[in-house]
Amino acid sequence: MVELFCALVGTQVALSVEINADESVGILKQKIKDQKKNALKDVDADNLQLFLAKRNDAWLTEAQVAKGVTDTTGYSLLRFARATLKEVGLLEEDVQFESTSEDVKVGNNIVHVLVEISEMPPRKKKESG
Repeated sequence: MVELFCALVGTQVALSVEINADESVGILKQKIKDQKKNALKDVDADNLQLFLAKRNDAWLTEAQVAKGVTDTTGYSLLRFARATLKEVGLLEEDVQFESTSEDVKVGNNIVHVLVEISEMPPRKKKESG
């Protein structure tokens, strides 16, 4: 099992999800939705876009999330629902971080996944007649 810290884009919220590294990106989406039932109540899990929260070999931190993350530019989209977490760089050894009390105090603990709600295309109206 691996504990992943995830942040919702456009909020200052981070959450923790425990998941097996052999599980898929699609299952991670469902676990995130299950953790945030109220915030994501009108969103299907497959409408969540997940990004590896690592840019230029540096993980995003909780302090950065607390300031608000609104842009996913430069983060890798975890595009394929069937890809396993270990295939996308979320193995336990990839994400482990030994934090100190100082890290906790200043928010240097790392965030592994950014979660963004994808825009749904407008539904086509049926023509009557």
